[in-house]
Amino acid sequence: MNSQLRPLAIPRFLRFALVGVAGFVVDAGVLQALIWLAHWGPIEARAVAIPVAVFATWLLNRTVTFPESNGGPALRSLLRYAAVSAAGASVNFIVYTALVFASHTMAALPVIPLGIASIVALAVNYLGSKHFAFR
Repeated sequence: MNSQLRPLAIPRFLRFALVGVAGFVVDAGVLQALIWLAHWGPIEARAVAIPVAVFATWLLNRTVTFPESNGGPALRSLLRYAAVSAAGASVNFIVYTALVFASHTMAALPVIPLGIASIVALAVNYLGSKHFAFR
């Protein structure tokens, strides 16, 4: 079997979830770098980390999760994905911020509320990506 076809054998939602894990790593990496190296607060750092993660997941979803859309105009795809991601990121950011403000432990360990918020926003992101961003 052609190696380019093998990723297609993995169910789309699982591919989307795996791309989400990669996005989480990018998001968490930027978040922690800004907190540890630049001494930013967890909310400010998250405001920068989100768009970086959105761009990374757009690239991966366009090629891995929804490869049939890869031939279309990239800018149009990115703009649609950004619109969908804005909804998912809003849910994510609201849950993250609420958890950070609710607990000193969560504020001190921002990767934990980030993980919880990312799981909550997964459904919004998947449905929007499937039915709008990569249709």
